[in-house]
Amino acid sequence: MICNQRNQRFCENAFRVTFFGAGHIGQGSQPAFAQASIVLVRNDSGADRQRFEVLGVDGPVIDPSYNEEEFKNRMALACVSPATDTHEGRFVVLAEPIASGKIGRAFTAGVCAVKLNVVDETEEPRFAEIAGSTTANLEVNRRGSAGILWRVGGTGVQWAVVRLGKPIPLHVFPVTLSQTGGSQGDESYPASWTYEVYDVETGESLESGVDPTASPHKWKRPSIGQMIAATFGYAHYEDDGSGGEQLVLGWINEMVDQEACETSGSGSGG
Repeated sequence: MICNQRNQRFCENAFRVTFFGAGHIGQGSQPAFAQASIVLVRNDSGADRQRFEVLGVDGPVIDPSYNEEEFKNRMALACVSPATDTHEGRFVVLAEPIASGKIGRAFTAGVCAVKLNVVDETEEPRFAEIAGSTTANLEVNRRGSAGILWRVGGTGVQWAVVRLGKPIPLHVFPVTLSQTGGSQGDESYPASWTYEVYDVETGESLESGVDPTASPHKWKRPSIGQMIAATFGYAHYEDDGSGGEQLVLGWINEMVDQEACETSGSGSGG
């Protein structure tokens, strides 16, 4: 929640107390911070939160439009329970317990411990992101904004070490293709090959009956002519608009079938 005239006094007073223990709820070992960036955060989630829980960033505690000097000099973030489609890449991991409405410290970048939910181990998890409205842990995500450096292993909620920072750029990966339908095209019609798409490393089938020219795929074919079916390509995952992910083929090695030309003048009389 952003400060306004009613709670400005609270915000300014909160900064003037020594924050060691100011928002503390219980005792515990003091964390080492040399490996990560730490900011002050206010717990606006409506409940007491424990060390290593996850909160989404709602905005600065002090609104610069109300008090620009306080905004510049006393930076802190108001944090709430995370929300899907709002706090991806915009979250903190608490560095200490913080009571509801109090100010404490949180990791915003660098290496820190956090709990992680692993649903499927078919593909080794590489990235993590908020787990919906859950504050207790992050979850594995193909395009998450936290890189997984280490985890306990197996599935379920487990301890992990992650690197917080900028959102991970789009992850493009190689795939193998097996032609399953369609035709090669001819001088009047384009090819219409469809494919089974497999993970290069595991051989797992990722999707079947894929038309690489149909949305959301990006491949473009000549408008006419015979094409040799593809065996390899590159793909990525993107949001399908309904909270899930969809496979997108970006490039495949289909090739124009260039038959050898007949020898000029062959079969002609002398």
